[in-house]
Amino acid sequence: MKPFYNSSSKIDNSVTYNFKRKVFVRTLTQQIKKKQMMKTIFLTIAILFGVSTFAQKNFESDMNKTLTEWNKGNHSSEANFKQLINDYPNEWLPKYYLTFSEVLKTFESKDVDKNEEILSNVKTQIDDLVKNNPLNIEILNLKALYLTAEIVQNPMQNGAIYYPEVVQIYQKSLMLNPSNPRSVLGLAEFNINAAKYSGMDITQDCKNVKKSLALFDAEKPKNNEPKWGKDRAEALLNNECKNVL
Repeated sequence: MKPFYNSSSKIDNSVTYNFKRKVFVRTLTQQIKKKQMMKTIFLTIAILFGVSTFAQKNFESDMNKTLTEWNKGNHSSEANFKQLINDYPNEWLPKYYLTFSEVLKTFESKDVDKNEEILSNVKTQIDDLVKNNPLNIEILNLKALYLTAEIVQNPMQNGAIYYPEVVQIYQKSLMLNPSNPRSVLGLAEFNINAAKYSGMDITQDCKNVKKSLALFDAEKPKNNEPKWGKDRAEALLNNECKNVL
């Protein structure tokens, strides 16, 4: 007598069921792990973003305090710029303002030896800034100002060496942003001072100084970014350009 059921068929069904169950469990486990992994990734990104935002706010606050003291004429704030460079090595603004402050000293001092020492150190800082920020207009303007300081130390010798490069840098800055007031003013003032030796007409340069005033008024720099120069433009209009326009 044949059995009323097929035992091999029952075994096959059981094997199939167990196999499908294992596949389901494995798939479910993988999906859970995947969701947990995605959750971890999103959480990590959120934490890193939060830390980055917090660090940026700290930097802006520290930078603002140092600039406030520096604008008051407190030269001891330069030590704070150096501290900011150590604390925020990837930020360009502390390096910019420290270098800018050093360059300004050479325009105010008649100590040639001291000025040469300052400018020698500044050159290294400028080269580093330009290397890491080749299209930063403010850094290009700063380099042109530094080269101008080199010319001032020895106009007859350094003028022939650096004059073409200064003009080229300002022209590059203006090509990148024709509305940057420090680029417009920088090139105009450089030409006005050069005309004292060359005798060239400065009418157009004085017009550009006047143009820079409107650009200063329209300028909206980001937090702590350079915004200096308007007072210098006003001084040029009231002096060198007074009888030109």
